[in-house]
Amino acid sequence: MELGMRLRCCPQLPPNTSKPLVARAISAGAWRLCSSSHLAVLPGRRPLARRAGALQVAGPDSRPLETMCANNIGQQGTKPREDKFCLVEMEVRDCELDQYGLVSSAVYADYIENAREEVASRLGIGRDSIARTGNAMALSELKLNYFTPLKRGARFVVMVRVVQIKRARMVIEHFIETLPERKLVLEAMATVVFLNKDYRPTRVFPEVASKMLLHFF
Repeated sequence: MELGMRLRCCPQLPPNTSKPLVARAISAGAWRLCSSSHLAVLPGRRPLARRAGALQVAGPDSRPLETMCANNIGQQGTKPREDKFCLVEMEVRDCELDQYGLVSSAVYADYIENAREEVASRLGIGRDSIARTGNAMALSELKLNYFTPLKRGARFVVMVRVVQIKRARMVIEHFIETLPERKLVLEAMATVVFLNKDYRPTRVFPEVASKMLLHFF
């Protein structure tokens, strides 16, 4: 892709340490291959507050494909569940800076959207194939919390994981951290809605649900 992104997926999140990213991954012994990218273990983060409930994904006949309890996903202020993340590494470009030499606040939404697209592509989910069916996916909500600005030439990683699949919605959690310091830059929660040919909400597409459930749950 144009941003020169590199994707990693991590199966489990160990306690944070002061070791560099690669050193932590090797010591944890959790390397495996995902598509053409290596996997790295990353420390967990406190997830944004979420409502507990049942995760349901329906098939073509509207019967649930799988139901999962969301009570262990975590609430704000409690210890987060160790879970899978997919990681996309990026670098700040000069055209993304504002007059102060910092990344413009509007650019961060592009960062996490590009990361979601890259993760979906590596998991075998393509927008083009969905569009050819006449269906669509749309962003219905995006919440951003900023912590530290990114500067010219900074390297960073976008951490992505699906935390809820229910009816017509899929909720996705993101964290942006600097590299190699691993300083928290931003946390975000996005809600993606699945639309039918009439652009009305419909059940999460089975081909998407099955791959997301397999990887993230």
